[in-house]
Amino acid sequence: MTNSGAAMRAPVLSLITLAGLLFPGAAALAHGSHSPQTVTPASEQRSAPRDAPSRTEKVSVEPLGSLDLSREFAALQGRVLRTRRITIAPGGSVAWHQHQQRPGVAYLINGSLIEIRDDGSGPRALRRKAGDAVFESSGVLHGWRNDSDQPATAVVIDLVPQTQP
Repeated sequence: MTNSGAAMRAPVLSLITLAGLLFPGAAALAHGSHSPQTVTPASEQRSAPRDAPSRTEKVSVEPLGSLDLSREFAALQGRVLRTRRITIAPGGSVAWHQHQQRPGVAYLINGSLIEIRDDGSGPRALRRKAGDAVFESSGVLHGWRNDSDQPATAVVIDLVPQTQP
């Protein structure tokens, strides 16, 4: 589900602002089991359909921090709220993958990307730009590619198992 209107931007910006306040030490607070170079877990990788990226390349990942949610909500035992800044360089891509128990939101802060997405109605190409909030729920299949001449950066906030790389 995507909504890039003002009604959705305010809560997303608030969440990003909250993440910045909670994690002023940025990388120093990143959860130890999350590799700084991991974009998506290997277990989520899928064979890419036509026009979808099959490899992750020219991507940088900066951990901004994480929060052990079991301290906040008993029902979320073993889950972490993770925040990362992901930049895809021109010509770069994030491989086709399927979210599994890893809901999240990507908020593009600059640049533009093509998202190839299948949320049950078949793959389609969607142009994403700075200011867009892209929600990623379990079962969503998608990949990203930067076909522009400028880097594209997103703040990505997701709920992940503590053991996820």
